[in-house]
This record gives sequence, C-alpha cells and structure tokens, in this order.
Amino acid sequence: MLTEDELIWIRETLSDYKSDGIKESFYYRVQIETEREANKENVRMELDQLRMSETLYRPEELIKLRIKTERAKLGIENFAGIYIIYNHVRDMFYIGQAVNLFDRAYGHFRLNKGSKEIYDDYKYGDDFYISLIKLENTSFSTLNELEDNAIRAYNSLIPYGYNKNSGNLIDKALFSNAKFYTIADLIINDIKDTDLMASLTNMVTRREYLHNLYREYKLPYNLPFHVGMMDAIKDYHKTNKKSMKKKE
Repeated sequence: MLTEDELIWIRETLSDYKSDGIKESFYYRVQIETEREANKENVRMELDQLRMSETLYRPEELIKLRIKTERAKLGIENFAGIYIIYNHVRDMFYIGQAVNLFDRAYGHFRLNKGSKEIYDDYKYGDDFYISLIKLENTSFSTLNELEDNAIRAYNSLIPYGYNKNSGNLIDKALFSNAKFYTIADLIINDIKDTDLMASLTNMVTRREYLHNLYREYKLPYNLPFHVGMMDAIKDYHKTNKKSMKKKE
C-alpha cells in the first residue's frame, strides 16, 4: 500500500512536471551506448564460449536444415536467438536475429534472400561458418539487446564486417523525467506478485487500471507519465514471464 507521504510526493511530481524539450530516449541512448561499448570485450568472451559449445554450421548445411522435416530427422528444434556468420577468408562477421533461426540464417546464402555482400563472397568461394546462439543461454533478456551487444562485440559494422546498421537500443519503458522512474517503481512494487498485476496482460486492462489508480489516489493525469507507465507494466510482465520460466 502506498503511504500518504509517497502519494503527496507523487501528486506534486506529476503536477509540477515541465518538459525540458529533450527526449528521455536521447539520454538513454547515450548511456546505453557508453555501457555497451565498455562491456563489449566481456560480451565477446561470453559469446565465444557459447560458439565453441554449439554446432558450427556450413552454409550448405543451413540451406538443407531450413526444411522442417530435415531438422526433425536430426532431432533439431527451431529457436530464438542470434546467428553469427563468419567469413574465415576475410575475417569478417555478420550478426542477425530471428525468432526462428533456421528459417532466417540460411537466407544470406541464397540469391536475393539476405545480405548481397555475403552472398557475393560466398559465390566467390569464401569459407563461411555460422553459429546459432539461443537467447535463453545468454545473459541478455531480449533479441534486440543481444543482437546489438553482439554487433559491438564482433565489430561487425561496415567496413569491418557485413552489418550495415547497429541493433536497436531502445528496448524498455522510457520516461521524460527521472522522478517518473521512481514513481513507476513505487506503483509496480505495490502490486507485484498480486492477482491484479497478473491480470494486466494487455493495453485495455493496463489503461483501465491506471485510470482507476488516478481516481482512487487523486493523482493528476500526466500524459508522458501515463504512456511510460503503460510500457513499464508491459515490461514487468515480459521480465516476470522469463524469470518464472527459469524457475520451472
């Protein structure tokens, strides 16, 4: 239960907020880029260890394994994660992500299916090896996070690699005021592990809950906070689902 002191502070904060004209996503992007650049050597070590423990595929094998029945013969399941394509001749990498890796990774070695540069080097005769890394085996929580960190770790952006773009950075709820994060934490901590939180599985239920919350506690309606809070509840559900799966 939120205390009266907390509610007074929340009311004042939501009422007094004035935008400084700079989006929170800008600050978040700078912060995340700095952190990921500083951590890329550790990420490289983590992913290299996974690559050594997993099957290393040649392009011809992936092209064959795109067929579900071929995978079934070998007891291979499709899975979400990243694929790391390595050109052994040119010492160049390409990183991609997919919900179903076997449906995606092979495409770079077929005409007009993926990276033209990879396909051209493959047809020229360069040796390629591909590693498929399961998201659930890594320390990352989303495909976007894993992909962007891997691109940095393997320095795979052109001209050093085949990637033309870095991965997505914005993959969390954003607020336009630092104090809004504290408010969101107070609200989420108040209802986490409850049936109420478990019921907030879609936009309609989350919106209804927040409007009831504003009325019950006489909180001013603040649109930037409201939008961020909707995403914060959604993010909590995503994170909680993964942690529950691990416990099982």
